Amino acid sequence: MTDTIRVLAVGDPAVDAYVEQAFGLITTYEQRNQVKVDFNIVSFEQYYSTMMAAFQGEQDYDIVMVAGHLWLKDFVNKGYLAKVNYPQDANWNLQDIVPVVRQELEVAGIPYLYPSFCDGHMVLYRKSIVKRCLGSLPPDVITTDELLDMVAKCHDVNAMNGIVLKAHPSEILLDFLPYLRNEGVDAFDPKTHLPTFNNEHGRLALHKYIQLRKYAPHDTHTYGNDEVREAFQQLRSVFAVTWGGQLGVVLDERCEQLEDVGFATLKSAWNVTWSFGINAKSNKQQEANALLQYLASSEVDRVIGGYAGSPVRRSTYDMDSEQYDWYSTHLNMIENYAQPLPTMDNAGEILGVLYSKISQAFQAELTVEEALQQAEAEILSMQKERKTS
Repeated sequence: MTDTIRVLAVGDPAVDAYVEQAFGLITTYEQRNQVKVDFNIVSFEQYYSTMMAAFQGEQDYDIVMVAGHLWLKDFVNKGYLAKVNYPQDANWNLQDIVPVVRQELEVAGIPYLYPSFCDGHMVLYRKSIVKRCLGSLPPDVITTDELLDMVAKCHDVNAMNGIVLKAHPSEILLDFLPYLRNEGVDAFDPKTHLPTFNNEHGRLALHKYIQLRKYAPHDTHTYGNDEVREAFQQLRSVFAVTWGGQLGVVLDERCEQLEDVGFATLKSAWNVTWSFGINAKSNKQQEANALLQYLASSEVDRVIGGYAGSPVRRSTYDMDSEQYDWYSTHLNMIENYAQPLPTMDNAGEILGVLYSKISQAFQAELTVEEALQQAEAEILSMQKERKTS
């Protein structure tokens, strides 16, 4: 093995599956092609800065993971990503990729990404408790108001919290976003990209989200994916809202009373397709493209989908829906309900302001009004500065 292809990947269960020895995905490719693949997984909290270092040539990576529509346009405009070349053979079959996922892979008709997994809001709940408290189970699609009502009625049953919130400062904006959309507004205007959250609808949404804190663990402001998973698995919460790409590990052998778990999605859900792109600074772009063709193949998608919970190919949903009973709800969510955010320039920096201010409001360091006002002012200032620079 002479060539080494270096991959920078974000810490996530779907990504863990690529290097899981039991699956042998990377070693299979290395043996088939006589190359070495250095697959480096970095925590979500550290990922963005590490990726930026790779784009600046300060770290040596041929392939990076990109949060689909959130970052793609900005990265293409800045010249960070190389174009990719999809295989033309029927076995690989671009059309097999779910259409809403395909939309996140290109800019102006030019492909830049290969899909890995599609994250969107999924609701998990304990059927026996919900039925006892409410008399029936919820439908497959619910609103955040309906969720809040059910959480309040199920709180403290069997000494369980009504809900566990993914309210860590690095997660809270996307956990809150469905509540904002439920009030009829989004975070940003789809055309102008100006902030649209600082109004009575945004304030009401944030008040409702913060209201859920009294039904959640006292330290839920520190909870990310793993903490939410453990709380739900260990029967410490009746409801949980998590990502589709977490379901495989939430509903594994560690989950107590697995047969009692029900699924729904939020009518106002958000989703993004985490994908692989080629660093424009790489001198191994052809070799990187060949590796990505394999990682986005149907054989690998079935493994990633089963392990993590959120495949990107229609054939995987068709073949494996009986084995993974959340697949139909997940596919319904990404095809019919989840909506992306606008593809904004400098999205990472702009969204970072909202993450910070919403977290401060959640922890009572700022009032709801102060948080949204300050976020709007800072974002408008950033956008104005970018226009004049």
